[in-house]
Amino acid sequence: MEEERQAHLTDSGERIIPPDESEVSIVFARHRFAYEYARRFVVGKSVLDVGCGTGYGCRFIAEGARRVVGIDRDSGVLAYCRHHYPSSNIEYKYADASTLSLEEIFDVAIAFQVIEHLADPADFLARLKKTVRPGGTILITTPNSHKGPDSPSDNPFHLSERDHGQFTRLLGNSFHSFELFGVGYASRNRLREFVLGSPLYAIGKLLKRKSTLKKIAAGALNMTEFRILKDGVAEESIDLLAVCINQ
Repeated sequence: MEEERQAHLTDSGERIIPPDESEVSIVFARHRFAYEYARRFVVGKSVLDVGCGTGYGCRFIAEGARRVVGIDRDSGVLAYCRHHYPSSNIEYKYADASTLSLEEIFDVAIAFQVIEHLADPADFLARLKKTVRPGGTILITTPNSHKGPDSPSDNPFHLSERDHGQFTRLLGNSFHSFELFGVGYASRNRLREFVLGSPLYAIGKLLKRKSTLKKIAAGALNMTEFRILKDGVAEESIDLLAVCINQ
C-alpha cells in the first residue's frame, strides 16, 4: 500500500510529471529533448541515469540501451518510477548524487539537470567518472545562466548556475576531451523573444498545464520544440549540454 501511495506525485516544478494529452509542459518538453538526443550514445550499452527523477528519461533510453540504472535520493520518486515506467532492462535504486559511490561500472552516465543542485560540483564529476569505464561517455546538462558570474539563481532548488565560460572551465578541470553544445529553441520567434524579456513570461509560468491559454501561447511562441546548437551556444542556449569522454 505504501508503494502504491508513493506512486502518485505532485509536479513541484523540479520533480517533473510527464503531461497527459490534454496538458502542455514546456519544461518537460525541454528535458525530454535532451534524453532523445542521448539515445544515440546508449545503443546496446549499460547506462546510469543520475537523478532520474520520475523515470520517463530512463524509459526513453531503455528502448535502445542494454541496461539502465536510474538513481535518485527520493524514495517516493523511485516508487513512482517503478509504478509508471517499469521495464525488464531498467532498475531503479536509491542513491544520493552528492555522495555517489556505486560498485557497478557503466558504459554511459547521464546527469541531466543535476549539477546545479549540488554544493560541490567538482567532487560530483570526480565521483561520476569513477562509475564509467575508461573511454565511456558522460552526458551532462545544466541551465545556461545569462545573469553573469556569481549571480544567484531564480530557482530556489538550485545552489548555483553557470554560464558557458564557467561550465567550460569546470569541465576542463575534470575532462581531457569534451564537447559543449547547447539546447535552444528550434526556430526564431520574435514574439517569443519579446515575451521572454517581459513580465508576461513570469505570469505565463503560473498558468496550469491544462490551461487553454497556455496551450495556445506555447504553440504560437514555439516553446516546446528544440534543437542542438553548435554555434552561438553561449548566447542562445537555454541549457548547456556536455558530451564528455572518460579518460
